Amino acid sequence: MKKNEKTGIYDLIFLGLPILLWPIVFLVFKNSFVYAMAGATAFLALLSLWKYRKLIKWKGTSPAKMAASAVIGAVFLYLVFYGGFYLASSIGMLSYVKLVYAMIYAQGSKFGIFLLLAIIGICEEIYWRGALQGYMRKKFPRTKWAPWVIATAYYSLVHLSTLNPILVLAAFFVGITASLIS
Repeated sequence: MKKNEKTGIYDLIFLGLPILLWPIVFLVFKNSFVYAMAGATAFLALLSLWKYRKLIKWKGTSPAKMAASAVIGAVFLYLVFYGGFYLASSIGMLSYVKLVYAMIYAQGSKFGIFLLLAIIGICEEIYWRGALQGYMRKKFPRTKWAPWVIATAYYSLVHLSTLNPILVLAAFFVGITASLIS
């Protein structure tokens, strides 16, 4: 197999895995959702770091600046989700929000859940805002907006398989927010 063919296969796997993994995690392994998502996102992050690490653009000149940016983004996302909870409630879609939280909190101890959610967040950032945006930056070098728009759209679209419209909307806002701060 030639090097270009091998690279093409890795690119297809890299780009296509979320389409395969999200339905498996959300629908097949919904009773062990947090563990399954931690495994799926860790796999994506490891693939990203193994084959696409040169495409990842780490923002900030120091770990302290990166941490500060992450904290600010987390606070903003908390406010977005807080507002989204009330919006979902007011339009009669609170049951969709409760489904997501039920999947999360059914997993066990609060500390374990917190740790796994942190791992998921870090691994998602490595794949979605790191390697995938870097890949798109390489494919569309003349446009500044294309990498984060494509990554955000794809992140939202893979959540369609969850059959949860509120989760798709939340993924869209997470994608935009994380793209803007990364």
